[in-house]
Amino acid sequence: MARERLKHKIQAEDMETTNGKRTCVEQTQEQTQTQDPDEATPQGSQRGRTKTGVTRLRSRAAQNSSEDPVIGIVERVELIDFMCHERADVQLCPKVNFITGQNGSGKSAILTGLIIALGGKATATNRAPSLREFVREGRTRAIVRVELRNQGPEAYRPELFGSSIIIERQINSSGTATSQFKIKNGDSGEVMSKKKEDVVAITDHMAIQIDNPINILSQDAAREFLASTSADKMYHFFLKGTQLFQLREDLEVVRQAITRAEG
Repeated sequence: MARERLKHKIQAEDMETTNGKRTCVEQTQEQTQTQDPDEATPQGSQRGRTKTGVTRLRSRAAQNSSEDPVIGIVERVELIDFMCHERADVQLCPKVNFITGQNGSGKSAILTGLIIALGGKATATNRAPSLREFVREGRTRAIVRVELRNQGPEAYRPELFGSSIIIERQINSSGTATSQFKIKNGDSGEVMSKKKEDVVAITDHMAIQIDNPINILSQDAAREFLASTSADKMYHFFLKGTQLFQLREDLEVVRQAITRAEG
């Protein structure tokens, strides 16, 4: 009997709550219908109606959130005499891409080329101790190119680099200069810079962090992460993934600069 009374009590409370919500929705509908549309909708917003009839305002930024991103998207990766590839030109779509192939066909080389082109060190790829190791056997140089989308209000210096930016890196198997950069206007193909500092500025502006395991996770790094049981290693991944590791280094640089200025 006690259980039945408790059950009826819960059902009664649920009924009261439902009726209260229905009354609130009906009042909102009445207010919405009598309100002047011009006064209710702020400039730069669009009116949208939910299934319950409650008016919802969406800003222009929210309306565009479902569209393809316009900055920092890797549109193309090209490899010439790089690792196992004599020549590979990979066109990518704006969202999810799958690259399939047999073992040893060069799938990982595409990701490695992306890291190297965007200014990464050889050690960051876990594939070779030096850049010269990436030059295809029997060749004297390798070239990697990456094309990045550069459109929209947050585009990086579009008057100089255009609607897309091509970053090219040439790796030499011999000589004093191991590698050279070329940053091209994607629209005209004209070389606009040869400085690595500009590559860093572009990737920073587009929030591309090649040494962040959340952005780029190599096979070796994934294997190490999954097999790791050490708390220290897991914490190291956490620091890099959340950028706390980079923040600590930046703070140390600032501290040293302040010390020099005060001295």
